[in-house]
Amino acid sequence: LEQEKQVNFILQGSVSLNDMVNDLLDIAKIESGKVDVNAAEFEVGEMFRALRGMLRPLLAEDAPVALVFDEPAGMMMNTDEGKLSQILRNFVSNALKFTEAGEIVVRAEAMPDKGCVRFSVSDTGLGIAHDHLQIIFEEFGQVANHLQAKAKGTGLGLTLCRNLATLLNGSVNVESTPGKGSVFYATIPAVYTERPGEQFAPD
Repeated sequence: LEQEKQVNFILQGSVSLNDMVNDLLDIAKIESGKVDVNAAEFEVGEMFRALRGMLRPLLAEDAPVALVFDEPAGMMMNTDEGKLSQILRNFVSNALKFTEAGEIVVRAEAMPDKGCVRFSVSDTGLGIAHDHLQIIFEEFGQVANHLQAKAKGTGLGLTLCRNLATLLNGSVNVESTPGKGSVFYATIPAVYTERPGEQFAPD
């Protein structure tokens, strides 16, 4: 029993280290301009269904948290589906870590006047104090709370989200109320267009 426990500790440490290395490599590649955007047309509802299937195993059968995807009907985009999916996956994974009960809802809202789609991931979790809202998008930025020990992370996931969104000519932001929950947003152009000569620069 003791050996099994120690092996589990080693496994958890290995997974955390692997996640951190992958996130660091992704961030480094984006910042060095060595990541290509593979834009193609896709339906947002289909992406949501794929994400639901991918993320549902993270929830136990009797989990006190519901994961809801509010699928938009017939919404089309032409951008890098893989990178957009990675942003939303990180948002949801983060919400799952810090939501003890309630629900996490993923939505997409068309903003035709701006030519964008605004994605949101709202939760009923711990929430974040206003003074800490910018810290969470910085590399290794984490906010101390009582779930931190259980929900171990690298502090790089949201930095990666910000950089991926910028790569797609979009942006990320967050609204939060301590004790009530948070809403993370990714606003992405519905159609990706290259911007010749423009250097990548995080917000």
